[in-house]
Amino acid sequence: MARTLGAVRSAAEAQLGRQENRVLPVIAVPVTGIAGGGHGERRGDLLKDLMAGLHEMAAELCVDVALVTPDAAVHAAAQRLRAPLLEDVLTEGLRSTAQRLGEQARRGELALFLGAGASIPAGLPSWDELLQQLATDYDGSLVGLSPVDQAELLEKRFPDFRHRVAERVRGAGRPSLAHALLASLGCREVVTTNYDTLYEQAVTARGAQVTRILPGADNPGSTGWVLKLHGDVDRPGSIVLTRRSFVLFDSRTRPAGALLQTLLMTRHLLVVGASMQDDNVVRLMHEVEEYRESHRMTGRFGTLLDVDAAGPRRELWEKQLDWVSLPGTPFAETSRTLEILLDLVAHHASEDVPWLLDERFASLLESEEEREIAQALRRVRESLPDGHTVWAEVARALDGFGARPRGRSRP
Repeated sequence: MARTLGAVRSAAEAQLGRQENRVLPVIAVPVTGIAGGGHGERRGDLLKDLMAGLHEMAAELCVDVALVTPDAAVHAAAQRLRAPLLEDVLTEGLRSTAQRLGEQARRGELALFLGAGASIPAGLPSWDELLQQLATDYDGSLVGLSPVDQAELLEKRFPDFRHRVAERVRGAGRPSLAHALLASLGCREVVTTNYDTLYEQAVTARGAQVTRILPGADNPGSTGWVLKLHGDVDRPGSIVLTRRSFVLFDSRTRPAGALLQTLLMTRHLLVVGASMQDDNVVRLMHEVEEYRESHRMTGRFGTLLDVDAAGPRRELWEKQLDWVSLPGTPFAETSRTLEILLDLVAHHASEDVPWLLDERFASLLESEEEREIAQALRRVRESLPDGHTVWAEVARALDGFGARPRGRSRP
């Protein structure tokens, strides 16, 4: 562990430069010494000491640390240790919000809506910044025009305008930490107004699969999907950015809008990175609210995590959305708070405890009674035969909690 902490200190003191759109540098740290390093039989102790050491060092050096875990058991154990450390960072209200959202995700009730603010920390420009970048080759004035009219004029001047948009958006090298945390929630339905593929990349990186990208997918048997409401960089002609494309949005993409409205009726929508200024999205939500009111349906249909400090807009949506204002200015500070909040949401969303009956993590159990129960269940598992027997389901269930007997395959 001392070597790991020393490497973190060296990386922090090297002053390699602060990442764009971040308040603090982030250092990725792998969990070492639990495979061939000789500490595999005391994973719980090692992880507990490492987490405590990293927490103190991060505060001392003013850096953020992203712990990279080698398998599901170590990740789940780290999440258990991580949660109490967040109490010093998040307010009681934000901790309560994280628990509620995590429980909804665990029950399969949560769907995602991602706006531009979710991708800016990954290095992508905002809408206005994107237009400014694209206008560098335009020799006229765009002053006095709204963003959608600026885009309309640029498209008239440059026939390959949407391809230029796609090229700029592809410039982000990798998903942000927020993308990875959102992907870990396991939501089956995701709607985004972003053209990028960063969320899909984050899902793939965690070993899962994005089963459908809508519109355009042709595998109706899939159970999960991502709806690209405003187009996709892989299909530049689908990008919605100009005045004309916004005006024609409803007639061209009505079924896609209906999918979003279905989620507003059947799921709790977690809105991240959207400021609720997209007229088409606002219209779809108001239509659902009108329908709900006419049928005397009560309660909010979603939660918005506000990273744009758009507090005054909160009053406009107080009946429809639980509007959660994240503390901090400028944007980079609220983005960091978002990452910490999503980390806690992911903790509450996880049902996966593959370390619980693994004796290598026994030190993480809170009482002697828990340790005795775990030991008894391990003995039960030792006595069960492998293979297709009537006890196979019991054996698989205990294996899922980490009780796989010694000498049999385990990470």
